[in-house]
Amino acid sequence: MKYQNNYFGTKAEFADFVKKTIPDFFAGRLEVEGKRVALPPDAELDYKVKYDEDEYGGSFSIKVSWETGVREEEDEEVEVDTD
Repeated sequence: MKYQNNYFGTKAEFADFVKKTIPDFFAGRLEVEGKRVALPPDAELDYKVKYDEDEYGGSFSIKVSWETGVREEEDEEVEVDTD
Protein backbone atom coordinates (compact mmCIF):
# COMPACT_ATOMS: atom_id res chain seq x y z
CA MET A 1 0.00 0.00 0.00
CA LYS A 2 1.28 3.48 -0.87
CA TYR A 3 1.05 6.45 1.48
CA GLN A 4 1.96 10.04 0.68
CA ASN A 5 1.95 13.49 2.28
CA ASN A 6 2.33 16.54 0.03
CA TYR A 7 3.80 19.88 1.01
CA PHE A 8 4.50 23.18 -0.72
CA GLY A 9 6.77 25.98 0.42
CA THR A 10 9.91 27.99 -0.02
CA LYS A 11 13.48 26.73 0.04
CA ALA A 12 13.76 27.86 3.69
CA GLU A 13 10.53 26.04 4.60
CA PHE A 14 11.82 22.90 2.87
CA ALA A 15 15.07 23.13 4.87
CA ASP A 16 13.08 23.34 8.11
CA PHE A 17 10.93 20.41 6.97
CA VAL A 18 14.02 18.24 6.34
CA LYS A 19 15.60 19.27 9.65
CA LYS A 20 12.46 18.11 11.47
CA THR A 21 11.49 15.09 9.35
CA ILE A 22 14.79 13.18 9.35
CA PRO A 23 15.20 13.18 13.16
CA ASP A 24 11.51 12.26 13.54
CA PHE A 25 12.06 9.37 11.13
CA PHE A 26 15.02 7.93 13.03
CA ALA A 27 13.26 8.47 16.37
CA GLY A 28 10.24 6.45 15.16
CA ARG A 29 7.88 9.46 15.19
CA LEU A 30 7.40 9.98 11.44
CA GLU A 31 3.93 9.21 10.10
CA VAL A 32 2.61 9.39 6.54
CA GLU A 33 -1.18 9.51 6.23
CA GLY A 34 -1.35 8.21 9.82
CA LYS A 35 0.94 5.23 9.09
CA ARG A 36 4.14 5.13 11.14
CA VAL A 37 7.25 4.86 8.94
CA ALA A 38 9.79 2.28 10.11
CA LEU A 39 12.73 0.50 8.55
CA PRO A 40 12.93 -3.23 9.16
CA PRO A 41 15.76 -3.92 11.61
CA ASP A 42 17.28 -6.88 9.75
CA ALA A 43 16.69 -6.19 6.06
CA GLU A 44 19.31 -4.97 3.63
CA LEU A 45 18.43 -1.48 2.43
CA ASP A 46 18.71 -0.18 -1.11
CA TYR A 47 18.97 3.61 -1.03
CA LYS A 48 19.58 6.16 -3.74
CA VAL A 49 19.57 9.87 -4.45
CA LYS A 50 17.98 11.05 -7.68
CA TYR A 51 18.24 14.46 -9.33
CA ASP A 52 16.50 15.39 -12.55
CA GLU A 53 16.39 18.73 -14.33
CA ASP A 54 15.26 20.03 -17.70
CA GLU A 55 13.93 23.26 -19.17
CA TYR A 56 10.52 22.71 -17.51
CA GLY A 57 11.66 22.13 -13.93
CA GLY A 58 13.36 19.57 -11.79
CA SER A 59 13.10 17.08 -8.97
CA PHE A 60 15.23 15.72 -6.17
CA SER A 61 14.42 12.60 -4.20
CA ILE A 62 15.91 10.21 -1.67
CA LYS A 63 14.50 6.70 -1.87
CA VAL A 64 14.98 3.75 0.48
CA SER A 65 13.59 0.32 -0.35
CA TRP A 66 13.84 -3.21 1.03
CA GLU A 67 12.33 -6.64 0.68
CA THR A 68 10.75 -8.32 3.68
CA GLY A 69 9.98 -11.77 2.33
CA VAL A 70 9.90 -14.05 -0.64
CA ARG A 71 7.38 -13.18 -3.29
CA GLU A 72 5.49 -16.11 -4.69
CA GLU A 73 6.24 -16.57 -8.35
CA GLU A 74 3.33 -16.94 -10.72
CA ASP A 75 2.82 -20.37 -12.19
CA GLU A 76 4.32 -20.56 -15.62
CA GLU A 77 2.27 -22.24 -18.31
CA VAL A 78 4.15 -25.03 -20.07
CA GLU A 79 3.04 -26.69 -23.28
CA VAL A 80 3.94 -30.34 -23.76
CA ASP A 81 3.81 -31.93 -27.21
CA THR A 82 2.72 -35.56 -26.85
CA ASP A 83 2.82 -36.48 -30.53
